Parts: sequence; structure tokens; C-alpha cells
Amino acid sequence: MGKSFKSLLASAAILALCAGSSDAADLEIQQIVETPNYAATISGGLVYTWTDITGFEEGEGEGDFSDGKEFLSTFGEAAALWRFSDTLNLQSDFAFHSHRVESVDGCGGCGNKAIDQWHSGGVAFWRDPMMGLFGIDGAWGGVDLGKAIDVWRVGGRGEWFFGEMATLGGGVGYHNLSFGGKGGDLDGVNFNVFVNFYATEDFAIKAKFDYATFESSQNGKSLDIDAWSIGGEGEYMLRDIFGGGSSVFVGGRYANFDSDYSGGCCPGNAETEDAQVFVGFRSYFVTGGSLANHHRTNTVDNTNTLLERVPFSAFFN
Repeated sequence: MGKSFKSLLASAAILALCAGSSDAADLEIQQIVETPNYAATISGGLVYTWTDITGFEEGEGEGDFSDGKEFLSTFGEAAALWRFSDTLNLQSDFAFHSHRVESVDGCGGCGNKAIDQWHSGGVAFWRDPMMGLFGIDGAWGGVDLGKAIDVWRVGGRGEWFFGEMATLGGGVGYHNLSFGGKGGDLDGVNFNVFVNFYATEDFAIKAKFDYATFESSQNGKSLDIDAWSIGGEGEYMLRDIFGGGSSVFVGGRYANFDSDYSGGCCPGNAETEDAQVFVGFRSYFVTGGSLANHHRTNTVDNTNTLLERVPFSAFFN
């Protein structure tokens, strides 16, 4: 009986140890969520973009900018998050992308032109760091390319966490671009889907697809644009420097804008192609642990790829 009792105690101790280890793994995330009740991120970097626009007028072949433009862009993005409970979050964010033309073959003074794109917005969302999130987001901003374009958008989003290995997410929304005065409006829908794969605690690989439409019709003229982009990004945590809460990221993106003009003096089709490479630095404030922990307990990305990160050169001339 003594041996049986000792065996029982030993079994109970092993089970308790296993349960404690499991709780500790969960606790690493849960404590970050519960205390403190705020978090923030800030990032910035450089983007190099090659842009090619062809076929402005039907039957005229390639347009004035068909030989291409090169943009050197700087960007800064920041967000702060407040937690009202263990799962309810409210975020405010701001982003600015300044796209400067480096060269345009056969285009005179085009090198002095620029496209600045920005937004100020927020996200309200429910999130369980062991399961996923869903919420609504919105932003007000603009595009400045010699003439100002006001932009606002609203939408919904969701993410699903597959253990420590991956995150699957996406969103859908509506956007409106106003050219002011008699310039008319462009509106449409946007959609995106992404996956984050966590190769190690400190290294993640992200793939993302974006799609958007832009439509306008007035005074017998119409413009329809179908746009999409696909890209990838690698992010690595710098555990041994900058306090262990920062990372570097590098990636690339291809975007395509297919424009269809009808009515007016210049009906026809135009295609804009953008190829980008980018590098940046990101700091996570308050949260800690693995890169997955930062992504699942800190702020969420509320910058629209096709409205901000890609130069809006479809309207450049």
C-alpha cells in the first residue's frame, strides 16, 4: 500500500508539473494582455519603386511615361493601443509615405515631382491572443500629387491564430477618393488576405495579397481601375540590442493598376506596373516575448497597401 501511495503521489506531481508548464506557456501571452493595458509600435524605412505606365490612348501605343519612373520613398508609421478589458481593444494610428521621383526617361522636369500619401485612423477590435481577432477599422487621409485628393475608408478585419506556427488574416472595406470641386469622386471596394509564418521565435515570413477597385462616372465620362498587389516580407527580432523590443524587416511587392477610360478626349486603356523593394526598422513598446507575441498582443496594421504604400502613379500625369 505504501508503494501504491508513493506512486500515486509521484503521478500527481508529474501531472501538476505538466499542467504548470502548460499554464506558464499560456501565461506568457496572457500577462502581456492583462497588464499593462496599453501598447504601441513605431516603424520607418525606405522603399525603391520602379513604375511603368503604357497605353494612354487607344491606338497610340505606349504613353509618354512608358520608359518608366523610379521612386525613392521614405515612410513612417505609428500606432497606440488601449485595452478596455482582456479582449476589447481600441487603436489609433498614423502613417505617412513620401514618394519622390528619382528619374523619368524622356520626361524633362518630371524628376521634381512627388506623391505624398498619408492617413490618420483607428481600429476597434476584439482579440483573444490564443485564438484570433475581429473588428472594424477606418481612416481619413489624402494623396498629394500636385493636386490634393481626400481619401477616406472603412472596413472590417479578422485574424485566426494557428498555435505558435502561423496567423491567417484578411479584411474587406469601402474607400472614397475626392478630387474636390468639379474633379469628381472615385470610390470602390478593397480586399486583402495575408499569412504570417513563424519560422522561429525571432523570425517571421509574411505573404500578402491586396485587391481594389476605383470607379467614377460623370458628364458622360467614366474611369474604372482594377488594382492588385502581391508581396512578401521577412521580419527578424533584435533580441540582443535596443532593449530586445525592436526588429528589422525587408521585402518586396508587385502592383498592377489596369485603367479603362471612356468618353472625353482620350478614351482607351492604360496599365501601371509597380515593382518595389523595401527595408525598415520597427519598435514594439510594452509587449515582450516572441515575435508572435508582439504581433498578437500589440497594435495591428491599418495601412492600406494600394492607397499608401504604392505610389499612386496611375493619376500622376
